[in-house]
Amino acid sequence: MSKVHQNIFSYENQIIMNYRLLIFQFFLFTSPFIAQSQHVMGTVYERTPDQREVPLVDANVIFQGTTIGTTTDETGMFHLDKPEPSAEWLVISYMGYQNDTVKAEGQNIKVVLGKAIILKNVEVTGTTQDSYISSLNTQKTEIISSGELQNNACCNLSESFESNPTVDVSFSDAVTGARQIQMLGLAGKYAQVLTDVLPTVRGLSTYGMNYIPGPWIHSINLNKGSGSVSNGYESITGQIDVELMKPEASPKLFVNLYGNSEQRLEGNINAAQKLNDHWYHMTLLHGDMLQQPMDGNHDNFLDLPMNKTVSLMDRWKYDSENRIESMFGFKVLHDERIGGSINFNEETDKLTTNNYGLGINTNRVEAFAKSSYGFPLKPYQSVGLQVSGIYHNQDAYYGLRVYSGREKSLYTNLILLSVITNSQHKFKTGISYNYDDFDESFDSLQVMRTESVPGAFFEYTYDDLKKLSLVAGLRADMHNLYGFVVTPRLHLKYSLGNFSVLRASAGSGFHVANIFAENPAYLASSREWVIAEPLEPERAWNYGINFTQKFYTGPKEGTFSIDLYRTDFTSQVIVDADSDPTKILFYNLRGKSYSNSAQADLSYEWFNGFTTRLAYKLYDVKQTYDGVLREVPLVPKQRALLTLTYKTPDKHWEFSSTTQWIGEQRLPDTQLNPEIYQTITEAPDYFRQLAQVTYIIRSWEFYLGGENLTNFTQPNPLISAEDSFGPYFDTSMVWGPVTGRMIYGGLRFTLK
Repeated sequence: MSKVHQNIFSYENQIIMNYRLLIFQFFLFTSPFIAQSQHVMGTVYERTPDQREVPLVDANVIFQGTTIGTTTDETGMFHLDKPEPSAEWLVISYMGYQNDTVKAEGQNIKVVLGKAIILKNVEVTGTTQDSYISSLNTQKTEIISSGELQNNACCNLSESFESNPTVDVSFSDAVTGARQIQMLGLAGKYAQVLTDVLPTVRGLSTYGMNYIPGPWIHSINLNKGSGSVSNGYESITGQIDVELMKPEASPKLFVNLYGNSEQRLEGNINAAQKLNDHWYHMTLLHGDMLQQPMDGNHDNFLDLPMNKTVSLMDRWKYDSENRIESMFGFKVLHDERIGGSINFNEETDKLTTNNYGLGINTNRVEAFAKSSYGFPLKPYQSVGLQVSGIYHNQDAYYGLRVYSGREKSLYTNLILLSVITNSQHKFKTGISYNYDDFDESFDSLQVMRTESVPGAFFEYTYDDLKKLSLVAGLRADMHNLYGFVVTPRLHLKYSLGNFSVLRASAGSGFHVANIFAENPAYLASSREWVIAEPLEPERAWNYGINFTQKFYTGPKEGTFSIDLYRTDFTSQVIVDADSDPTKILFYNLRGKSYSNSAQADLSYEWFNGFTTRLAYKLYDVKQTYDGVLREVPLVPKQRALLTLTYKTPDKHWEFSSTTQWIGEQRLPDTQLNPEIYQTITEAPDYFRQLAQVTYIIRSWEFYLGGENLTNFTQPNPLISAEDSFGPYFDTSMVWGPVTGRMIYGGLRFTLK
């Protein structure tokens, strides 16, 4: 080797060592580098009917006259080493497009494929399951499409997981109608909920998941475990990224009308339009109401509060077709809820002991802007800016108790994406700033807190394009109240063979508790709220392993998946409903707190259009309460789910059925209450059934369905209902359905 080549080789090794330091020894890697003249890299695009250039995924790139080649990744990029210096031409192909041949030179090759000649009277069709595991992502990502969301026709994000085994949904209490979710056996506050990769359901948004209507949702990406460091430090048990309908890819008009046997009515109108070659616009309007008092269990309390909700979103998209893309918009919401005693009259009984009542009024405004710029001479490099702001105002009363909450939030995130020598080595880095101003009061308690958190992150992605890929990230944030916060995360994916994938992850998360918003079940009770000490932020480590196997019998596809996850808290706010049934205590963890979760999932298409999915989950969730390690209450130890879906070959009829089995769960201790107000210590298991049939004709869809078809309800969900202003009145002991069988129907109209 000549002295010049020795210097080059030494210089390249030094670059590698520098990159190792940048990711703080998460891993060691080696990669052979050859002269730039022997390596080619570029991007393949397709030209859409409106003349936009969109990256083409899985296009074939092969050296002419050889079998040596590769396929483009999710960004349309490819990179290849020349098999020999005489290899001068690349052939790029993709089914349905005209082949192209380009010179195999340089690092910025750009190829735009055009549509092939269309053959008349030939039709090729295929199907995608309504819910599936992405085979591309290093982290296990389950994608719920709009097809599965429509199988749960009502009505918002919190009700969109009924047929999904990853997220558990239940009512939080017996009077407010609030829904809560759990992931990995832990409360939804430990899962980061994003809307188009922007944090939204957080802070004081008690009913935040109710505020995202189902017809606004295009798809949902579910990730278990800690997520990407580029999205912040709050993800502990998982990330739920909700992708809303996009102005450039939505029907011109979509209308959804819904009604059910509880006399709940809902309407949605989505309208999208292309203004010119660069601008797109979309308006989404939602309204729902329930004005019929309902007391199915005859305890003289409304099973669900009466409500009126109106929300509007306006979205704009700009695409320069030359590296610049932007989207911005706003959302406004007004929500009113009135519940409590069946005899409650707000005009005469509010804040009196005449009849128990509750009222919750919420006004919320959100604004956002996202923009990205791709460098013309470096197609693998781009920079993006995300900005969002939230103003949330909520006033409520529960019997004689009054709650007031104000939130002002600002979020900014600047991200740079690029590669290190080639697209096998990518990185994402940036800076962020998060500002939250909270002002809350409940009874005599007042919580005022301002958080100002600048941060920076670096995330490295390696993909050998064959078997191994990994994502290693580290972020550092300077919290004005809690000091320096370091959040490392690592995700690995290894292909064991054809259609067999093993994934593993580890990472930490950080969360500041908002005790009122995160515990709405206790607001309506008579329990005294006791904050025993200054509460520390919550910190936890999450570890997980996943195995996914796809299998085929002819053209029919099946998927088997098994997950094992553990979450260990090093700091946590304990919500203690056991020590005294007339109080709810908040104090810092002293001892162990953990969650073990195991899930097995099997899906298979038995014949054209008919798919089944069977899932089973096992939980072991414990916390230290007043020095004693105990099971966390109201967390079922076991769950199972069976979904059946069938679509007729003529595409006119769709049938879906979901059966849920919810296992036994511990209830908070009430043994210190008078005997008449004591409850069972463990709730029994039960089944819950949902079904829907849809008829599709041209642009119209008509659907009819039912929920809780087994008509199982929890007996006596309220404690001391006859003495609602007494010390033992408790609305939080809800372990099963409060309402019985419900039948619904509606229609959808789509103008494409």
